[in-house]
Amino acid sequence: MNIVMDSDMLIYFLKGQPEVVNKLSMYPIEQVFTTRINVTELLYGAFNSAKVDYNLTKINAFLARFTILEFDRQASVIFAQEKARLKQKGILIADMDLMIASITLAHDYALVTNNIKHFDRINNLKIERWLSN
Repeated sequence: MNIVMDSDMLIYFLKGQPEVVNKLSMYPIEQVFTTRINVTELLYGAFNSAKVDYNLTKINAFLARFTILEFDRQASVIFAQEKARLKQKGILIADMDLMIASITLAHDYALVTNNIKHFDRINNLKIERWLSN
């Protein structure tokens, strides 16, 4: 199964979190993706850090191994449908999280995240949780 790594899991990997490193190493790189939105979140973290150049170099080298999925027309339709559905129920989800979920749904992949509460209200989204905390 193809997976999309959410920002939190990418950060855990970069920090050497053993469970995440071990699980990710079990996947062929051709089955591991992230999104342009996650890249944006990582870059923001680097630019907002005390070690900008170091973190940018580390992030860019790491991300060079992944295929980065874009927010295309299919993802934008899913985004609009889900945002309207959630709004009608009085549920608010951050746009960036909903964009990540929409891209993942457009490809019919599973999202690997530890931020379950950010994503569990989105219809048909397959979620993998690699950490128990």
